[in-house]
Amino acid sequence: MVTRLFFDCEFTDLRDSASLISAGFITQSSDQFYVELSDYAVEACNDFVKATVLPLLSLPPISTAEFLASLTDWLQRWGDDLLFVADSEWDQKILAKTFAALGQPLPANWRFQKTPDNFTNGQQRCLFNDELGAYFLRDPDQQRHHALTDARAIREAYLRAELGL
Repeated sequence: MVTRLFFDCEFTDLRDSASLISAGFITQSSDQFYVELSDYAVEACNDFVKATVLPLLSLPPISTAEFLASLTDWLQRWGDDLLFVADSEWDQKILAKTFAALGQPLPANWRFQKTPDNFTNGQQRCLFNDELGAYFLRDPDQQRHHALTDARAIREAYLRAELGL
């Protein structure tokens, strides 16, 4: 059985040299995993990230090695068939780069899907985009560009679009 994991990453900028800052994952059944990293350079962050992402960080940061070990341990409970869903190709790219920084490839059983491109029905693609924005309107205390909050929003929008609600 496939385990769908919705995820989002925050990173220093939108360049190939970007580094991971935080990552949030949530399963279809709402189990969550969230970390903030310690080994990115604040001076490498663009102005948007400094003004919008960094102020949302609140956990004790951990190293990239600790993150990958913790994530791998957490994911073991979900089986071998993992489908990661994000709303940007950058999320998969930065996750792969983070693994590569420690000389590791992404696990072979991890598959990735960019949403809403996965929906063949145009109405579902539109519904996903509408629901993603509506998530933050329904709860104005939820802040965009916090990795776990964005992962929750992706999950909710995806599930609503999948059902056609």
